Amino acid sequence: MRGLTKLGKIWRLGAAGAVIAALGYGTVLGDDDLFPFGPMVQYAFSIPPDGEIKSLHLKAETVTGARVEIPIEPYYVGIRRAELEGQLSRYLAKPELLQSLADAHERIRPADPRLTKLIVVTRVITLRDRRPAWTKDVERVSWVVR
Repeated sequence: MRGLTKLGKIWRLGAAGAVIAALGYGTVLGDDDLFPFGPMVQYAFSIPPDGEIKSLHLKAETVTGARVEIPIEPYYVGIRRAELEGQLSRYLAKPELLQSLADAHERIRPADPRLTKLIVVTRVITLRDRRPAWTKDVERVSWVVR
């Protein structure tokens, strides 16, 4: 097996330089139209200076009477936030599906206080001049844990 010729090395170096230059340009000045040489920001969006930020959260009541926020993560309730968001319509139609989250929480985190109620809320942060002015939680669905 023989090594690369001088022309082959120059060609590869030029190709690598062109790819690096395209990535640099796309990262600094590009948008999704330049993908894969520009950032793919399919989930990024702009919020007006006086707009609202909405995000899904999971609250719970425990046997101790405390009301806590439960991270929507596999190591707390067995699923990721995106899974809950993507299937929210199912949970709204059948609140009993939230029981599986409580069961997973009890299995994954046996040392935590047992959950007695799960509440899925949409947290709405209202902006005024790009700064949070107030926050409210809007209950979407709840379930009394069996």
